[in-house]
Amino acid sequence: MDYVKEDDTVVVRLDPGEQVLDSLATVRDEFDIEHGFLTGIGAVDSVTLGHYDVDDQEYLEEEFTGQFEVTSFLGNIGPDKIHTHIQVGTREFETLGGHCSGARVSGTFEVVIHLGETPLTHHLDERTGLDVFDI
Repeated sequence: MDYVKEDDTVVVRLDPGEQVLDSLATVRDEFDIEHGFLTGIGAVDSVTLGHYDVDDQEYLEEEFTGQFEVTSFLGNIGPDKIHTHIQVGTREFETLGGHCSGARVSGTFEVVIHLGETPLTHHLDERTGLDVFDI
């Protein structure tokens, strides 16, 4: 992994075999990131997707393996949580997407983190069972 901070932006490049969320946690801790929104693209060979069931207040997760193009990676990063969603494309040009609980880089993975002003801490919303922004 390589990364650089320029003013209010952090640019990250991940290498084959690296875990995306663990790597982003390392970058967060290195720069004491408390507020940021991120976008990314790349390629992964393993991804764990989640779908939140509001009625049951639980995530349903499934791991997928294969060669996937990351067509969209979006999320936010704060002191207590990294929350991301991912969309991946298959060799058949079909897509899968959802909450990203994990992903392993197969080729490269490029992420840009845009830093903000408001700390993105979370609290439990009892109506939905979700950790939501504490703003």
